[in-house]
Formats: sequence, structure tokens, C-alpha cells
Amino acid sequence: MAFDPVLMIMQPRHIGEAINSLKENIDISKVWFRAYTEPQVMAQMNQYIKETNFSHYIVMSDDGVVSKKAADTILKYGEMKEYDVFTGWMNMHLEEDGSYSRESTICEGLLPNWTNPLGPERDDYPPWVPIEVVQNRTGILQTRMANFALTIAERDLFLKFPLQTHQNNCSSDHHWSYRLQKAGVKVHTHTDAFIKH
Repeated sequence: MAFDPVLMIMQPRHIGEAINSLKENIDISKVWFRAYTEPQVMAQMNQYIKETNFSHYIVMSDDGVVSKKAADTILKYGEMKEYDVFTGWMNMHLEEDGSYSRESTICEGLLPNWTNPLGPERDDYPPWVPIEVVQNRTGILQTRMANFALTIAERDLFLKFPLQTHQNNCSSDHHWSYRLQKAGVKVHTHTDAFIKH
């Protein structure tokens, strides 16, 4: 099958800068999932994947500002058969002065089991790689978190690992990433795939 991806965008909020970046920098089919809770949007996306037949599906959160460089990088590597899952990476948050947080959303250690039956807490994640460290590297990196920052995979993988949340109705990216890890499915990113969070 030819490379024919679709971008699935979670949009519970209307963040103009993020929306405009997706419209301006990604020239592929898009579907917007508006006004759903996290569990609801997971169910809607799973249904959409079942009912359509694109080669690849891309999951995007509502609060990422995507550059053309990041989009092109993710589409380029997402099409390659050697990568099961490819994702962008982000700053963890913005500081009060508008600068990026010290931490990125890349974690290289294994995602551990969590103690709270409702879902993971902050301490249940491995250390996040500092942005400065990522910026001093080049090329492909393995990460344990497919953090829904233009996270792309083939249709069959999404059918095998449907999207869902933990019992706390949150952390769908962690839930999906943890199941991928347990199954030996690797997640990769690229130093050029930075998305502003």
C-alpha cells in the first residue's frame, strides 16, 4: 500500500497558534476530534481507524506548535518500515518567562510499573532527557514515550494496540507507550522533530 497518512487531532481546546501550525505546515488529510474528554476521544479515534483505511495514522495533542521541519522529519521517518512507531518530542512545559522547561518529553529508561491502580504519577516515569542534552545530539533517538506529538504508526499497529486511558481517565500516551514497551515495539524520534509545547 502506498504511503497515505492521516492526521488525527485531539482538540478539546481552541489554541490558535497550535491549530494554525498544523494547517500551515502539514499537507496531508486531517480529521479534528472536537469537544471530547480523553476517554471519549480515544474511543472515537479507535472507531475512525477501524472504519477507514489509511496506511498510517498520526495522533496529535491540541497544544503543540508544529514547524514544517518537524512535520517533514516525522513524515519522512514515519514512512520507513524500520520504525514501528515514530514521534515528535517536546519541551515538558513553558516557564513563566516563556522559556522552555529544562526537561524534554524524551525518556530513554524503561517505563516502570506504577503503584497507583488508577494510573501513573509523575514519579512513575523514568528521568526525562534534558532539552540541552537532546540539542547536543543529532539524528535518531529511541524514546519510551510516544507522547502524541505527531506520533505515527501503521494502521495495523493501532488496531493491535487500540488507544485508551488508565482508570483515572488520563495518561493515554503513557498507557499506549507502556503496552508497546511490553510487546517489544520500539518508539523512535529525531532531534529535528521538536514540537513546541
